[in-house]
Parts: sequence; C-alpha cells; structure tokens
Amino acid sequence: MFWRIFMRLALTPLATLLILSLAGCGSTESIKPPTQTQTAIVQGDATTIFWLDERQGFPEILSEHVLMGDYGQYSTEYHWRKGIVREIHRDGEVMMDDKLTHQSFVIRYDSEGQAVYQQNRLDGDMRPLRNTDLELYYQQAEKALVQARELKKNGQQFFQGYWSEGILEECDTGREKKLSFEVALPNFIVQRLNQEDNFIAAVGNVGRKTNTVDAIIALNNDSEDCFERPTF
Repeated sequence: MFWRIFMRLALTPLATLLILSLAGCGSTESIKPPTQTQTAIVQGDATTIFWLDERQGFPEILSEHVLMGDYGQYSTEYHWRKGIVREIHRDGEVMMDDKLTHQSFVIRYDSEGQAVYQQNRLDGDMRPLRNTDLELYYQQAEKALVQARELKKNGQQFFQGYWSEGILEECDTGREKKLSFEVALPNFIVQRLNQEDNFIAAVGNVGRKTNTVDAIIALNNDSEDCFERPTF
C-alpha cells in the first residue's frame, strides 16, 4: 500500500511535466508567421505600393503608400479580423476643393462592417466623416486587398535599392543584384542609369541573382531614402 502511494506521488509531477511539455510544443507549432508580400502598380500618374500580411489565407494587415504627383500622397494601413475589415488608418496630403489638404483619420468597424468609431482631421481641425465616407473607405480596403492579391498572383513584385556601375544593392536585404529591363526605356533614363549612381524603385520579378524590371516607380539620386512600410 505504501509503495503504491509513493509511486503515485513520484509519477504525478513527471506526468504533469510531460503534459505541459506536449502542450507547449503544440501551441508553438500552431503559431505560424504571416506570409508577407510586397507589390506595386503604376496607373497613369498614380503609383501604389502594397505590403500585405496574410495568415492561413486570411488577410491581417495591408499597408499602402500612394503617390499622385501634384495631387498629393498618402499612406494607409488596413486591419482585418476573421476576414472582416475592422480598422483603417490614413495620413497624408489629398486634393480637396482644388487644394492640397492634410488628412489624418482612424476608423473602426464592428464584425458586421458598421463604423463604431471615427476621428478625422483636415489640416488639424476635427471634421466628422459622413456615412457615405465611412462606407467608401471600407470599400477601398476591400478593393485594395483584391488588387494586391491580383498583383501577387501575376508575379508583380516590388523592389528598391541603390544602382551603381550596373549593380543594384537592395534596400531590404543588402544583396547585390543585376537588373534586366523588360520595357524599352527612354534614352535619357538609359543615359542616367549608365552615368550616375541612383536610387531606383521598380515593379517586376525578384530573382536570386537578377531582378527583372517591368516598370520603374522612382528614379532619383543616391541620397534618396528607401520607401518604408507605413506603420500607425
């Protein structure tokens, strides 16, 4: 009788440790990092760069940087939960009433897609958003996600770096790559690439040793900073 009680007491901590260990392994294996995508598109005078995080096929965060030339530029961060848009942040310069206006807002939605919180500032002044605006920005989030996924599906990758003497040093990785141009470039761009050190951002294909350029997004001198993912 004493021996059975002793064995039960001795085995209980061991069994507990084993259960905790197995539980720990299971929880670690179930948490997978999100799949990250960087892509971009040029449409007329507007350029949009996307950073997309997805986990098990569901969107989590989509960041975008939109460049519109003389019409302004802004950054947005969209958040999803269980496939539903739940939060939008935006900050930048947009054209309103024929003049550039600084806009900054945050909107939160419930699980039914209804706005439950908003804070909107125009040139520093609080201005409530209309219901039509709240619906519009929700639709913009869904449209941006469809567009980013379509670009990803078509193999359109965004990359950037510093170009010197025929070699590109990538911003994100520091790796040195060659560039292959799939588009016919104007003579002045060819001359600049041949004669000067440049910062270049482009959309195309990222390879192990060579990146292929389908479209140039930015070409500036080598003092230009790399595009950074917007965070709010």
